[in-house]
Amino acid sequence: MTSASNGHRNTVTDQVTDVMSRGQQAMTDAATGMAQLWGAALHGADDAARRTSGSIPAYPSAGEMVDRAVDTGIAVLEMQRSVAHQVLDALRLR
Repeated sequence: MTSASNGHRNTVTDQVTDVMSRGQQAMTDAATGMAQLWGAALHGADDAARRTSGSIPAYPSAGEMVDRAVDTGIAVLEMQRSVAHQVLDALRLR
């Protein structure tokens, strides 16, 4: 057993429980982030559909499509980085 800074003893069970709890929180945060990312993408698609006039859809320009794709990729990478850091923090490896 190891002593905590508050004078209480930490058991291996306490440490495993803490790591599992942090891991679950990291997964919850990742799932929430993905849901928000997809929600934003769907909201953007809904807005594009609303801008249409008559039966002719208003498609974004090629430049806008590239920007959206890159922005989405950046958001996914940032979320993956965040999840990786949370896992490392949970395992106290960082």
